[in-house]
Amino acid sequence: MAKIIPFRGIRYAVTGGSRLSKVVAPPYDVISTQQKKQLKTADPHNVIRLIIGNPSHEAHRPSDYQAAKKHFSEWREKGVLKRDDETSIYVYRQSFTLRGKTFHRTGFVALSRLTPFGNQKGGILAHEHTLSGPKADRLKLMKACHANFSSIFSLYPDKGGVRKALKKITARKADMSVHYPKDVHNQVWRVSDPKAVKEIQGRIKNATLFIADGHHRYETALAYQDHCSHWAKGLLGSRPFDYVQMMFVAMEDPGLVILPTHRMLPKRHDSSPSLLLSRLSSLGEVHEYPKPLSGLAPWQWMEKLGKKQPTLGLSFDGQRLYALKFSKSVAKSPFLKDVSDAQKKLDVTLLHRLILEPFFGITKEKVENEIFFTSKAEEAVERLRKGEVAATFFLNPTRIEQLREVALKRERMPQKSTYFYPKLVTGLVFNDLDSF
Repeated sequence: MAKIIPFRGIRYAVTGGSRLSKVVAPPYDVISTQQKKQLKTADPHNVIRLIIGNPSHEAHRPSDYQAAKKHFSEWREKGVLKRDDETSIYVYRQSFTLRGKTFHRTGFVALSRLTPFGNQKGGILAHEHTLSGPKADRLKLMKACHANFSSIFSLYPDKGGVRKALKKITARKADMSVHYPKDVHNQVWRVSDPKAVKEIQGRIKNATLFIADGHHRYETALAYQDHCSHWAKGLLGSRPFDYVQMMFVAMEDPGLVILPTHRMLPKRHDSSPSLLLSRLSSLGEVHEYPKPLSGLAPWQWMEKLGKKQPTLGLSFDGQRLYALKFSKSVAKSPFLKDVSDAQKKLDVTLLHRLILEPFFGITKEKVENEIFFTSKAEEAVERLRKGEVAATFFLNPTRIEQLREVALKRERMPQKSTYFYPKLVTGLVFNDLDSF
């Protein structure tokens, strides 16, 4: 069962407008080198100085973590950051437009009791494998600063009617409001009334939680708990580091949007297009994007092909697009003998097990050094046209029901199988791991 408690959040002294937009940032793992420079110049107190940013693109020195520790301490002493006097739950809504449609995604931020994945009936479940590099990096930062600087993003089936309780709260004016990025409106309502907090706790207490985004940080929080348990006193569940800051969103929320994460192969994996297409034809039907255009955008064309059978796209030059529609017979492949029927329906699993591993030798242990990831098809196309990558595999979005089915089987999809859009903004609220 979900164990949720309120906490005394640490927040910037500013609560909205252009000032707040200059101190917040995207999650650490999606920040480019150029964006990191821009964030640092935006404001001397931008949260990038705490989260450091982007371990997948650069190695961090021990002094980087110590600098983050120094900033966090000094900003609290000077009043740049202030800790709320009362324990609270923070209702968080993001409003955005995608492909001409407006969405509103509403959840709440609180502390969740740490428990190993799948350790009990219900509990907290994962759906993706993780990479070693980001976990080692985040653990060093956590050991230096003793804080959660961002929320893990989790999902829950709303059988208790949590959304109904949140709707009453969001009817009033928000306590924090910021457009960041410019096309995403972020609003936060602080809920400190014990009755309101208790109602939310009661409505979610029997729910199973599914990690949507933040698998690395959740596993890091478990490692930090183990680290602290060697010297700290107190019963399990009574210590601050037994909890982690988490965002909770209902699986039924109409604003829940998942984008695919496409795979780009570096130039060292360059191969003959005709040869690769021939090998792929042994796995199913290979189609070429029609010319002249059929009236469907490439992503619509792929989604249409993938309605009944897993389908992925492939391009070598950013000009021509092919689609592989897997045949049903691939489910009997010996490369899939250790996964459930739920995973055999996923294009991302079939890509890794039937193509990347046997054709290119990219096992799950090698993924972080052998593949570039992007949720933006335009970026992949541009890099193909510039000749920076050998090929790109384009994926359809993983559906919520697929995520749930795989997680309930206690299985993991390949790394970066889902991209929940938009990302949660970093810098709205922090959690102190030294005291409640």
